[in-house]
Amino acid sequence: MDKEILLIEDDLSLQKTVADFLKSSGFKCICATNIKEGKQLFDKKFYPIVLLDLGLPDGDGLDCIPFIKSIWNETGVIIISARDKLEDRVDGLNLGADDYLVKPFHLSELNARINALLRRNFHTHTSIIKFENIEIETQDRTIKIDGEHVDFSKKEYDLLLYFIENENRVLTKESLFEHVWGENSVFMDNSDFIYTHINRLRKKLKKHTGENYIKTVHGFGYKFEIH
Repeated sequence: MDKEILLIEDDLSLQKTVADFLKSSGFKCICATNIKEGKQLFDKKFYPIVLLDLGLPDGDGLDCIPFIKSIWNETGVIIISARDKLEDRVDGLNLGADDYLVKPFHLSELNARINALLRRNFHTHTSIIKFENIEIETQDRTIKIDGEHVDFSKKEYDLLLYFIENENRVLTKESLFEHVWGENSVFMDNSDFIYTHINRLRKKLKKHTGENYIKTVHGFGYKFEIH
């Protein structure tokens, strides 16, 4: 998957904060400060994700959405705006935006939404994902190891898929929770809850592959990698 993201945001301080965070998360962030500049950049190449502010110096960012979708319908558009009225959300989604995040927001939540959108769009074009001797069929949600089907629970499947798609990146407990459990935040502060599911997946992978792919990064989270 392409790791470049286009950010259209006129607040230079926020622009830098988001760009620096995305860089640390393995993305390359290309920035524009207004609609005209954003359209020029987008017209030159494909970006899998566009982060779009609405209150821009030369107009309403909503006007960018039909332009973006007319050129690359596969691009995921996430609106980032201080406007939190229901009609703004509805207008943005009706015009073709894929998500809407109200400022101020946590960068970890932005990262989670970006990866969720990338995963969803990626799966519309690719049904098989491979890592070493592990093969995931995303259409029927089955997993083979060394060519043999192995039973995984729904949560184990979701965790494994998220780990493989973020190979060699440190994933926090919060980001893992947001992707696998969504808004069911009743367990969010329970580290044992996350650990239990990670440990079950780790043991099952160890049993069938002989490898411990899930490494604990103390104080941060987990990383999926080869020795």
